[in-house]
Order: sequence, then structure tokens, then C-alpha cells
Amino acid sequence: MFARSRLTTQRLTRNFQTSSRSMNKIFGTPQEGVYSNIPFKVKNRKIPLAVPYWGVLGFFFAFPFLVSWWHMKKAGSFDM
Repeated sequence: MFARSRLTTQRLTRNFQTSSRSMNKIFGTPQEGVYSNIPFKVKNRKIPLAVPYWGVLGFFFAFPFLVSWWHMKKAGSFDM
């Protein structure tokens, strides 16, 4: 019983490796190295990555304050 379960496990492993190799033929070989596991470019960018990063963070931080200012101005309780 244990020998049979081991054989099925080996077959599954071989099938997985075979399908992985055939998928590499379709999609190409995966890239290896630093920064290859992220979906956006980090090196050699025209705009450094920090600019959009801090811009988005700053916008999301300021958004509640801007919305509350807008509503207070609309209600007339905040004159500027």
C-alpha cells in the first residue's frame, strides 16, 4: 500500500515537471536575477521610482483633508 502511494507521488512530480517544461516552450524561459520578480521597472527609469511612490502616498494622506475642506467650503462654514 505504501509502495503504491509512493509511485503515484513520483508520477505526479514527473507530470508537473514535464508540464512546466512544455509551458516554458510556449511562454519562454523565465527571467532570473535581481528585480526580475516584480511587475514594474526599477532600474534605468526616466522618473525615479520614489517620485510616483511618494506622490501617491502624499495624495492619499491629503485626500481626507481636501475633501473635508471642500465640504466645509460648500456649506459656507469655512471662509477662506
